[in-house]
Amino acid sequence: MDRMAFQLPGGFVDDDGQVHYRIILAPLSGFSEKMIAARGQTQAAVLVTALLSRCIDRIGTLGEVSEGMVRRLLVGDRLFLLLKLREMTFGRNIQAVINCSFPDCGARVDIDFVTDNIPVTPSPQQALWYRLQLTPAAGGQTIIFRLPNGGDQEMLAHQLDSDEEMAADSLMARCVESIDAVYLPDLAGIAKLSAAAKTEIEQEMERLAPRIGASFAAVCPECGRSFTAAFDVQEFVLAELNTRLDLLLKEVHYLAFHYHWSEKEILGMTRENRRRYIEVLSAEMERLNHAF
Repeated sequence: MDRMAFQLPGGFVDDDGQVHYRIILAPLSGFSEKMIAARGQTQAAVLVTALLSRCIDRIGTLGEVSEGMVRRLLVGDRLFLLLKLREMTFGRNIQAVINCSFPDCGARVDIDFVTDNIPVTPSPQQALWYRLQLTPAAGGQTIIFRLPNGGDQEMLAHQLDSDEEMAADSLMARCVESIDAVYLPDLAGIAKLSAAAKTEIEQEMERLAPRIGASFAAVCPECGRSFTAAFDVQEFVLAELNTRLDLLLKEVHYLAFHYHWSEKEILGMTRENRRRYIEVLSAEMERLNHAF
């Protein structure tokens, strides 16, 4: 599959303040699959950064996309690109197994849908920094902030597992540039804000950020009840893209042995092309075996 162009639901703000919305995405190669397989225990946000930096060919007018640039992409934009990379690799149809959310049931439920059914809520960025005037009940301060990005995800993932409240304060400390233009708040400064102030800041961030649907309606075939099923795009796509390293090496060996291609040539192929060659070769070998 050739490279494809997509419109970011949020947008990337470069060092000069220019916003770029158009992304050129290259298909997944064997090199990327090998990287995912070899770093299977790597923290998810770090893995997404490494993966997208290998597959994003261009952001707007910017070439030579680095991991640092990918970290600056908004969380919603990263999920969007991960979903598009999944479509380029496997197509739009998704088949998965979930469990009924009712504790007295918990039956396994097969789900089958298309990625087009995953809602994407665009929210084009106009600039890096946003201004929020808190209500008098929340303190009335003027807050200058940016939206959460991939770098924030990488830095705070470990806190989410141990202390969600501390992680929320740490995220706000990273994203808020100033309060009443007096100081750059650290974690202690954020902790001093009232609960109402934090809520207003979080709600404004959510309102301004692009969003990718994280749930859908399902019906349990066992108990017959409807429920809302959570769908973690990042977790699902990374698991689906993951290839066992030993299987990938066997595919490389198989093609190298019969076609005498180098590892570099084989890993440079997309998964689709690599497996097409394997199917053709297997069919031809079977035909030759039957001929004798």
